[in-house]
Amino acid sequence: MEKLDLDVLVELSQMDLNGLVSIYLPTFKQGQEANQSRIRLKNLIRDAEGSLVEKGFSEKDALAFLKPATKLLDETIFWQNQEHGLGIFITPEEMRYYKLPFEVEELAIVSNRFYIRPLLKLFTSIEDFNVLTLSQAEVKLFEANPYGIEKIEVPEIDELVENYIPANELRQEATSPKGAASGGGPGMHGYNEMSKTEKNEISKHLRSIDKEVNRVLKDTKHPLIVYSVDYIYPMYREVSSYSNLMEESIKGSPEGIGEKEIHQKAMDIFSPRVEKRLEREVDKFMTLLNTDSKLGTDSIERIVLSSNNGGVDTLFIADDVQKWGFFNEEDNSLEVNNKEDLGHVDLMDKAAMLTLLNGGTVHVLKRDKMPSGKPIAAVLRF
Repeated sequence: MEKLDLDVLVELSQMDLNGLVSIYLPTFKQGQEANQSRIRLKNLIRDAEGSLVEKGFSEKDALAFLKPATKLLDETIFWQNQEHGLGIFITPEEMRYYKLPFEVEELAIVSNRFYIRPLLKLFTSIEDFNVLTLSQAEVKLFEANPYGIEKIEVPEIDELVENYIPANELRQEATSPKGAASGGGPGMHGYNEMSKTEKNEISKHLRSIDKEVNRVLKDTKHPLIVYSVDYIYPMYREVSSYSNLMEESIKGSPEGIGEKEIHQKAMDIFSPRVEKRLEREVDKFMTLLNTDSKLGTDSIERIVLSSNNGGVDTLFIADDVQKWGFFNEEDNSLEVNNKEDLGHVDLMDKAAMLTLLNGGTVHVLKRDKMPSGKPIAAVLRF
């Protein structure tokens, strides 16, 4: 399965051909619900078949067109290895599918353009962050975003943990051969019970870990959330030189905790940050819309034309509205006519793609959450 990156999204958005099929459906990783996804896809294929026939395809050609998707219905392993959503895109030559880390509404759309609005969530207004789980037994570094988490392999940190012997164990080995042989684990005891030497040893160990964290994350400097027992985080914070270490940490031992639970605990901390960022950007737009019409606008014409020359800083678009028209990027000519035809594009998706490619931020919102009540709005750069 091809990875869905921005280049692939651009390629999908630029295809222009009669009868392109876009199918979205929620999926499940296991259990009875996984079988329900097959039933959903079967029904959506039937819907797509009907739409193709309406657009002039014969029933035979429509069935042949959709055959690659129909084959998926019998692939048991495929359905047992899903995420939360699935996007399927079919042309006369090929079918592509992408597992999505978020739920999508089930729908089948046949048009001259692929329907990419749900995919934009992967590239819009999502702030990446990192999670560092700290204990004497194991240290792990993860990269994450609101939709998932993945471990970063850092052999240097693994080596530090493997070679680290807590001061209390050194003392135990020196005074009791039995203690060394008993395999006493590296579990933490109370902070107040530690000697100054033990505290210094832990701080030294944490400083070495922090050095590797800085090395690995030096190019991103994403927010970093630490997951550790209560007293380890203050010790790490004291020695850390990482510039974007979050003040709030996940409290408790991370040992034996699965990635899904780590991600959930991290999102409990990170979600308010994302929500506040969106609130600030909405407030900025509303202020500009009411005081400086040159920089705040909900005119689709102005937004599309500005997005083509890098003039959109922040874009807000409704998740379920399409505005069709003709747009020539070379001479910046634009016509909004709401005609879904060859050569025409969904102007809202076009504005979103151009904004992303020019380094702007895009927020895909529910229609009732749009700042000015219009289906598209933007903060312009100039």
